[in-house]
Amino acid sequence: MRRKTDLAAKVILICIWMLIFTRPVSGEPGKPDEDRWTFTPGESWRLSVAPPERLYSPYLADLRRPTMSMAYMHLTDSEIPDAGNDRFAFMLGGQYGLLRASPRAFPGSAFQLDLYGSFYGQFDIDSSTDNIGWDGFYGAVLSRANDSGFAARLALNHDSSHIGDEYIEETGRLRLNYTREEIAGGLSYHFKDRYRIYSEAAYAYHAGDNEFQEPWRVQGGLEYEPAERLWGGPLGCFAALDLTAYEENDWDLDITAHVGLTAPFEYAFRTARMGLVYRKGRSLIGEFSMHREEWWGLRLTMDL
Repeated sequence: MRRKTDLAAKVILICIWMLIFTRPVSGEPGKPDEDRWTFTPGESWRLSVAPPERLYSPYLADLRRPTMSMAYMHLTDSEIPDAGNDRFAFMLGGQYGLLRASPRAFPGSAFQLDLYGSFYGQFDIDSSTDNIGWDGFYGAVLSRANDSGFAARLALNHDSSHIGDEYIEETGRLRLNYTREEIAGGLSYHFKDRYRIYSEAAYAYHAGDNEFQEPWRVQGGLEYEPAERLWGGPLGCFAALDLTAYEENDWDLDITAHVGLTAPFEYAFRTARMGLVYRKGRSLIGEFSMHREEWWGLRLTMDL
């Protein structure tokens, strides 16, 4: 009972963290948010505090990106012992812009510093929604972008993975102490106003389980998201493919495809996404990342 209480307390703390650090939308009429939060301390640079948008967008088909989401998963194949084939997955988190700096002579070019934090957990529907495992993520992102469509980022990422209490009681599986702290560099390019390609490489400078974990990770993908609305209405669409490989999994390829509809809330700088997900690769929970799974799912996301 104590362990379940500890887990619930951690989830509540993460929710409180999101409420505090998610950028508020001002209700003051007649004054753009950019003017309220922008300063010009000198002749050369323009500074914006709490910028509402990101210079380097998170990858749409990366299911571990910080956001708010819930998903139903149906697994057609899983190597995790004694885990059910139907699950719920929840992500609680967001990415918060702290500061943006741009040269006054080149207003389309900017640097930005962001912080993020999130909780990701899977719950077994076949076993009374017992928690299989969960990961906690946090980190910092320094990004750079310009008007040409190119963007780059340098990130410090922390991932701490845990096994669910009920799963431990049922199987006796002990925690491997899967913890990964890495530095990652990414490049992204938007073209034709609707396509995006990206690539990323990461090196883990600290790992909790030295017997299994290895330092390198590579990632790449393609996204399609037109600015035009479908049939002139409020809904848009998107499609994304993400390919990831870890040295610790002998570079086996993880494939994730995500397609669906978008419903933007422009007044609040939010976008809701509803779509279908297909994934074949290692488990999204770090403690089970030596096990591969294949599944289809329905996912609802609110980008923060």
